[in-house]
Amino acid sequence: MGRVAAEMLITSPAHAFAEFKRNMGTDCKYGKDGAYTAEDLSSFVLRRLKEDAEAYLGEPVTEAVISVPAYFNDDKRCATKNAGKLAGLHVERLINEPSAVALKHHMGNEEAETFIIFDFGGGTLDVSLVDAFDNMVEIQAVAGDNHLGGKDFNELIAAEFYRENKIMEHLLTEEERGIVIKEAEALKRQLTDTDSARRTVILGGREYTMRMTNQHLIHTGAELFRRMAVPIRQVISDSGLEVGDIDKIILAGGSCRMPVVARYLRTLLDIPVVADENPDESIAMGVGIAAAIKEREGDVRDMILADICPFSLGVAVYDGSFSPIIQRNDTLPCSRTEYYVTVSDNQTAMKFPVYQGDNLIARENLLLGTMEITGLPRAPKGTVGASVTFLYDINGILDIRIDSGRQKLHKVIMNKRMGLSEQALEKRLEELRQMTLSPMEDEKNLYLIEKAQRLYRECSPGVRSYLVSALMHFREVLENGQGREIREAYVQFSVYLDAIEKNKFHFSGFDESFFEDDREDEMD
Repeated sequence: MGRVAAEMLITSPAHAFAEFKRNMGTDCKYGKDGAYTAEDLSSFVLRRLKEDAEAYLGEPVTEAVISVPAYFNDDKRCATKNAGKLAGLHVERLINEPSAVALKHHMGNEEAETFIIFDFGGGTLDVSLVDAFDNMVEIQAVAGDNHLGGKDFNELIAAEFYRENKIMEHLLTEEERGIVIKEAEALKRQLTDTDSARRTVILGGREYTMRMTNQHLIHTGAELFRRMAVPIRQVISDSGLEVGDIDKIILAGGSCRMPVVARYLRTLLDIPVVADENPDESIAMGVGIAAAIKEREGDVRDMILADICPFSLGVAVYDGSFSPIIQRNDTLPCSRTEYYVTVSDNQTAMKFPVYQGDNLIARENLLLGTMEITGLPRAPKGTVGASVTFLYDINGILDIRIDSGRQKLHKVIMNKRMGLSEQALEKRLEELRQMTLSPMEDEKNLYLIEKAQRLYRECSPGVRSYLVSALMHFREVLENGQGREIREAYVQFSVYLDAIEKNKFHFSGFDESFFEDDREDEMD
């Protein structure tokens, strides 16, 4: 897990998984035999966090507040709750990630302010427009893209590498493609501090050069930047505000470290763009504040977060179109009622398929369930019907009440995926317990082994023989050595691998004036 898994993506790609968050709530399977779902893999992460917290606190941890992308639909949110269950946690509250950042940003600030949270992570983009004053943080509108993140820039850089070096990606092995993606991500990180970066990539014993400038990244990633603008326009439009009403854009998520992102947003809206020193930590800090609010603790006990519904909720009507009852961006918790009538003479029953989404065609939205009311009196069409009331709370529980006068129906829809029986849950928990994870005390050693195996694939033949000898010695000490001897071997092997890593790659800074000249040439 963590660094070990990052190395195994190169050395054992069939046994390591990353960026599975996008597939929460889907039937996507991981592993050669499809042994894991995204819920299972997420539960491993949560279980490790639970164990780490218990080791630090010295007491059991049984509850959790988990952040999710604001644009996660019901399936994805409930899959997240299931992951918590499988990790042995009671997840009473999910909080939207941009809402968590808004809490963190406004805490201790009594001035009124209106701002956009631009939460750009590894796999998803969330945008929220927030109005904050006194102790109130009110989300006005949310939008996003569940398939846009730093991962897409990694793949973009990799694609440019293949093109420039005339490499046919489909002819590479899975491990070689993993090496290219890893180097692409490393190059992207270098572009955070310099305007150009270069990496050396070894494939099949041959050296290739991967290079990129921020300006070229902007040029080749034009479509990705255009997609960033879509949810920004959406939240401004939904809120009814003008750009001049917005004080600033706040950056969150690790991918916001890319300077091209801040540069683009400044150009797009011409308002201040600010970021925390550690934008990838702001969500976690905000979730901590949300947990404290829930427990009514400390200085945050009086803070209020007014969140909203990220998707519309409604029913399908006779022509297949979608009739919203609760609209996107309605403040939670909320209750809305609509009245529906028969469409045929002497109609005695009415079906209400319940959907979540914002597509005009009902079936293109997410089906949550179906309810049917019967026993309607025979009468001309349009003269009898039923009132449908939706109550939706901050934890994503939808309470539906249908009343025809003669019959009343009541149903609580948590999600079809939440229908795990206690027996099914226990069975899956036991299965996951059998899927052992690396013991805490051995994980750092395993990390070095995986790192060495990855470097072996990447380094030149002249270094390989020395690396093999060092690895064999380290393995021997782990198998036969004792405490101090193992610790000393760990330090020596770690220093040796770091030296190989540093000497392997070459990249240099970029003359700022040359970059400016280059940019002017491209503009011409």
